[in-house]
Formats: sequence, structure tokens, C-alpha cells
Amino acid sequence: MDVDDMDFPLPEDTSPALAQPTGGIRIGQSLGGMKVVNDASQFKKWVCLYPIYFDKSLSLEKGRKVPIALAVDSPFGRQISMAVKQVGLHVCFEPNKTHPRDFFRPGRVRVKLFDEQGRPMRPDIPNRKVLLRKVAEAMPLVDAPREKEPTLQDLIDQGALPALPGVPPPGMGSAEEASTSGTKPSKKPKAKKKGKAKTIV
Repeated sequence: MDVDDMDFPLPEDTSPALAQPTGGIRIGQSLGGMKVVNDASQFKKWVCLYPIYFDKSLSLEKGRKVPIALAVDSPFGRQISMAVKQVGLHVCFEPNKTHPRDFFRPGRVRVKLFDEQGRPMRPDIPNRKVLLRKVAEAMPLVDAPREKEPTLQDLIDQGALPALPGVPPPGMGSAEEASTSGTKPSKKPKAKKKGKAKTIV
């Protein structure tokens, strides 16, 4: 989880158990102008934005939430994150999170729209609808590096997409055929059972 290091203070690294999180990244360590944090609880009440909300190729019914005139081609998470920063709000970028209707485009952006008392952080952005418009207007102005498009297995490995029962990982077609062929003999005993049942009746 990447957090703009100019936005707010991060948790102090005081616990030895948390001194070296998975992947060798320290809490508060700076990576490419961002800071990585291990505790996401402080961002739970922040507003979530996804690429699907700004996609020009999608209809409102398919998940777009901004007017078509403000939508962009192939939006992605890092672009949204930088646009929110351009607008002037605190931002938290979660690169491996996905929208339920957009599994193959990871990247969730959390925005601190309200303070602890529920008041807007900016008087001119009083609600989520206005936030979406402001971010959409800023997106064409930012120069964000595009992330590599993930494969299905990448999403499963990252925990963004659950492994589907009965669907083998890519490259396991032979195993699928074997499992399919293995189910055929099981049908014969079922037919025999039905015959016995009829005999009993």
C-alpha cells in the first residue's frame, strides 16, 4: 500500500515484530516518492475510487460514474492516485486491490474526503460526486507510468482474485482433461444404483 509521503505522518516504527514486513519493506520506507505502510485500518473510512469509474469505453450501467465527456481511455490506478494528489487531497494507493466488476485491472485509490468530524477536507469538494468530477478533470493532466497488465494467475497469486473451484491454473489443460475423463466412469455406478432402486420399488 503506497501513501503519498507529503500528506500526513506515518506510524512510528517502534515494534521489532513490525520492523521488517513481508517483502523486506519497512513501515515508512520511501519508494519512488511514496511511503509504504503496513496498517490499513487508518484508511477504512476514506472514499474508494477505481479505474472502472472513469473508463470512457463503459456505460453507466457497466460501472462508469463520471459523464462521458470527462471519462478517459484505459484509466489505471496510478493515474487516479496522481490526479487526486493534483486535486490536493490525501491519497492512499492500493495497487493489488480490484473492483468486483473489473478483476483484470487492479488498483484502488482511497481518498480522505472528510475529516474526523465528518467535514469536507475542501469546501469546494463537499461530496463523492464532486470528487469524481474533479479527479476526472485532472486525469488527462498527469503523466503517470502505466502498470504492467496482470495475468489471471498474477491476480490469484496477489490475492486480488480468488482461485475458482474446478478451474485449474493456466497451463494445466492436461490435468483438466484427466479430471474430466476421470468423472466418466463414475456415471456408470450411478446408473446401476438407479436400476436397483427401481427393482426395490
